[in-house]
Formats: sequence, structure tokens, C-alpha cells
Amino acid sequence: MIRRFPVVLQLSLLVVAWINSQVIAGLTVDEQLEQLRINYIKMEQILAAKDSRLKSLELKVQHQGILEAQMIRLETEVNQMKAQAIRAQEPRLLTAQQQSRSNSNATSLRQGTTQLPKSCVDLKIMGHTLSGMFLIKGVKTVETVFCDFTLAATDPNFQTWIGYADIKSSPDSFHAQRVGLYDAVNTVVPYNLIRLNIGNDLNPLTGVFVAPKAGRYYFAFTGLGWATYVKVQLQMKVGSADWIKIGEAHGAAWNTMALQSTLQLAKGDQIRLVHLLGVIHDADGNNFSDFVGFLLEEDVFGC
Repeated sequence: MIRRFPVVLQLSLLVVAWINSQVIAGLTVDEQLEQLRINYIKMEQILAAKDSRLKSLELKVQHQGILEAQMIRLETEVNQMKAQAIRAQEPRLLTAQQQSRSNSNATSLRQGTTQLPKSCVDLKIMGHTLSGMFLIKGVKTVETVFCDFTLAATDPNFQTWIGYADIKSSPDSFHAQRVGLYDAVNTVVPYNLIRLNIGNDLNPLTGVFVAPKAGRYYFAFTGLGWATYVKVQLQMKVGSADWIKIGEAHGAAWNTMALQSTLQLAKGDQIRLVHLLGVIHDADGNNFSDFVGFLLEEDVFGC
């Protein structure tokens, strides 16, 4: 690597070299060689001192860079602390009820439990500061709201209701069919071909569906009469009460019959299809009978 020296140092070396050349001119050969050796040693000492000063300067520059990085980090931490202090000092324009809810939430958090948010106010109390859409606890279902945290909690646009969130703790649905004629009147229709039974809430042998959770359910039945007039009935049982009729389907010979219903069920309520008259046609393997049901909306926080 080629060393580059400052102009002053270069001039100094040239002066020393010129003086030495004048002195060496009046000496013998041996004396000249000795003088050259001495001069060489002096130049090495000068260069060594210069290298030492350069290394010292490099260390100072490195140390200064470390100090600058530390200063930037400290400034960032100070700014973050200032922002936290400003947020902590923001006025909370809450009603007495909202303030009570805040105290209750704080107590629950100290006890190690978490309250589900019921509004944008709850979300703000929990520490949310960025505006956006959030899920909150509704009366029975989960709801979606837009929270504008740039506004005061008393502003009518602070919380905007978006709609219901279709959240289910688990899916529940079934599709049952029959193979063979069914002529046992005044009995619950059983099923010997199950296409779908997610949740296993339909018992195909008894033909009874038991609601696994509270919510709105949809049920439908279609079938075909055999040779004579046929009638079926959809029934529901709530708790320990007797079975009640929900609807009936009637069909003439070789004609279809159908019924459907959307019901609010509590956990444990039961649904069944009762054969009242005639013969249900499923003799030729075409599977004319179809009994289906599924959960539309769950009361996630339901009764």
C-alpha cells in the first residue's frame, strides 16, 4: 500500500534530505554510509510517530461514531416516553357508567382475567389507539364496528356499527336420506343413508336432531308419495315440554311434498319428522327423501 504524507511532512523530509546531502558530501564513504543509516533510522522513527497519531485519530473517530449512535438511541427513547406521557394525559370523556366499566375492567385485569370489549370505548380503555374495524361482544353474537380513535368518545362518529360477524364455535349440519319404502304411520322417520352429519347431532336411528348450541337453525324436508296420499309433520321439543307441530307437508300419489322452517333453538332442543299418513316412496334407489338442517347463526354469548 502506498503511503501518502501531508505536504508539510513531505517538505520537512526534503529539507532534511538536502541538509544531509550537503553534510554527506564532505565525508568519507564509510562516514557517508553511517550517516545514511542514522538518517534512515530517524525517518523510520518519524513515520512510526505519524502512524501512531493516525491510529489515535481513527480510534477517536470510531468512539465518536459510537457516541452518536448512543445519542440517537437515547433521543428515540425520550421521544417514545414523551408520546406515552401524552397518551396517558389524554382526557377521557366518559360517562359515569363508562367510568364504572373501566374500573371493573381494570380490577379484572389485575385478577388475571380479561373482559370481552363491548364497544369502542372498551377498546380505547384497553389501549387501542389506531382507528379501524374491530370485533366486539354483542347481545348474543359477535358484531363488527369501526372505531375512530381520533375523535372524542362522546362524538357520535366515534363508533360506527358495521354488522354482525358470522362466527360459530363449531359447524353443525346434516343431510339424511332413506333407502326403501316407509309405511309405519305415526312414527318418527329414521334414516339409513347419511350424506353429511357434521357434529353428529342427528341420530339416524331415532330420526331426532338435538341442538348442540343456541342459535338460529334451518330445516327442510322433501319427499315423494307412493300410490296414495301421504303426509309428514315437522315437530319440535323445548326442554321438558311436549312435542309441538312446526309444519306439515302433504303429497298426492306420485307427487312431491316439501316443508322448510327456520327456528330459534336453545341448547338441547329437539327436532324430528313424523310420518302421519300414506307411504313415503324410496323403493327404486332414487333417494327421493331428503332431510337437511344446519346452523345459520350461533348465539355465541347466548342463553
